Amino acid sequence: MLQYSIQVIVFQLLFWLVYEVSLKRTTFFTYNRWYLLLSFSLALILPLLKFNLFYDWISPERLSVFKAQQILELTAPETKIEASRNSIISKPAFINWWMITYATGVGISAILLSLKLFKLKSLFTKNLKSTEEQFRIIQLPQTKTAFTFFKTIFLGNELSASERDQILVHEKVHAKQLHSLDLLFFEVFKIIFWFNPLVYVYQSKIAMIHEYLADNESVKKTSKSNYFQHLLNANFGSEDLIFSSHFLNNSSLKKRIKMIQKKQSRSLAKLQYLIAIPLTFAMLVFVANVSANTIQNKVSEAISTSKANKNSTVVPTERITENSENLPIDIPFAVVDQIPLFKGCEDVAEADQKKCTVQKISDFVDDKINKNLSEELKNKEMQRIVVQFKISASGNVEAARARAINAGNDREALEMATVKAVEALPQFIPGEHKSEKVNVIYSLPIILNGGAK
Repeated sequence: MLQYSIQVIVFQLLFWLVYEVSLKRTTFFTYNRWYLLLSFSLALILPLLKFNLFYDWISPERLSVFKAQQILELTAPETKIEASRNSIISKPAFINWWMITYATGVGISAILLSLKLFKLKSLFTKNLKSTEEQFRIIQLPQTKTAFTFFKTIFLGNELSASERDQILVHEKVHAKQLHSLDLLFFEVFKIIFWFNPLVYVYQSKIAMIHEYLADNESVKKTSKSNYFQHLLNANFGSEDLIFSSHFLNNSSLKKRIKMIQKKQSRSLAKLQYLIAIPLTFAMLVFVANVSANTIQNKVSEAISTSKANKNSTVVPTERITENSENLPIDIPFAVVDQIPLFKGCEDVAEADQKKCTVQKISDFVDDKINKNLSEELKNKEMQRIVVQFKISASGNVEAARARAINAGNDREALEMATVKAVEALPQFIPGEHKSEKVNVIYSLPIILNGGAK
């Protein structure tokens, strides 16, 4: 969660900087509105994505160690139950203060939003209503308040007739373009990411764009000088409802007048939005690298665990065996110094030995699986199987286990055929790590295509 949140904040910051430096001063208000909404959302999604095409940058063996271990752990979860119980008993009570702080922030933010919605509901129910075109007009007593929420426009009854007419033109733009939906969108994310300052920044920026959009449409129906006069002479109230669009915000008045007077940006300036494309690609590359590092950490963790088991008296959860100082440790195939070799591959060039071994294992297992399967299973649609086994320090295949993915009723037969195929592998030339013979864990993804070899 922490890593995800940091990535989101960094990505949103980069997108926001592009807006501040290149886009904010343009008069493409609709484009800017969508840029902020999409860039904010994209920054939330990108850290969650996994792209298989980036996995090509990682050694296939390293990737298979990570994926196969995740899949195969589903096959025998019961072997870990007893160890988990012992772990729970031995661990002292632990209070996650970070989670408590986060939950408290979420709770407070949710309460604040609920209070705003409750206040809005009371304004709906306790005041006079009328309709004009497709809009509902709610009259608020003893105030000059003016704001909009979706298709409802709130107007204070102390507004003069000219003020009311001018405000209605402005507020109808907010209502037609559903600006409240944008603001409510950010209100929801202010609950989830209450600690992220950029959520508040984005909401503030898009609220300003809403005013530009409404001003831009309003001045088409009156003179600019007349509209400026209304803005400058206005002294309206404002309900504390951040997700509603207000006619006047004194802090933004100068910016709005300046933007109304500004000459329309040239169409060529739209090319600035293309900056987001290489920026997004760079983020994708970053996410892919993070995924690659995660896999590398998993592999390293597997090595560390194996070394720890060598010197530990704790019984392993997957295989009950007596530990000994002389017992070879388990090393993933992806990182062992000298891989175990399929006999015959020792005669090829050293650089090609791994490729030779991987290919011969794959060919041998595929051939044996097809021999072990019934004709009915051979003619089935494509099947995916992951198998993992150990090539011991003596070169023998041990502890084979398989997992057929989405195989339905055929799962058991496919897994049994795969395990038999692996167990039939001939003796290997043992692998070595730091000049010692070691057990090597090998993971093999298998795809069976309807009887094809």
